[in-house]
Amino acid sequence: MSVAGISSAVASLYSVGPSPSAGNQRQAEDAAASQLVDALRKGDLSAAQQDYAELSSFGPNNSGPWGAGSQQEANFQALGQALQSGDMAGARSDATTLAQTQLSNDMSVAKQDYQSGDMTAFNQAVANYKGDAWAMFGTVPPPSTPGNFPGPGPIASGINVQA
Repeated sequence: MSVAGISSAVASLYSVGPSPSAGNQRQAEDAAASQLVDALRKGDLSAAQQDYAELSSFGPNNSGPWGAGSQQEANFQALGQALQSGDMAGARSDATTLAQTQLSNDMSVAKQDYQSGDMTAFNQAVANYKGDAWAMFGTVPPPSTPGNFPGPGPIASGINVQA
């Protein structure tokens, strides 16, 4: 299912994430992930399966969160297996794990880049965090400090399940 100056990077976090029509591969992946999360929230198994297939079509790469051989790739495959078996509760849980791990990874990279003084890499890490947060939550939560970005909540938040 991937960060100018510190003040402009932090200020940019308050804006809504990337436009799905922006055109680059990372943003297309974020848009596909957003559709998958939306389908999971709605409980639409068929749409979630289709959206997972679309997100899978990007394959392991360095622009997105599912690097080959990574823990995130294993988390992503677990999500696919849950969807394939029709286990929406499991898929939501796997998606939450995937989101939490990805945003944590994004934060770690941004913090490392900031501490090393590599502002180009820091800005890219912030952009990756914004895209991933937008994909998972439809918005980007504001940071408390440049090196201390907030973590995600569960994908299933706001789901009202009635028997």
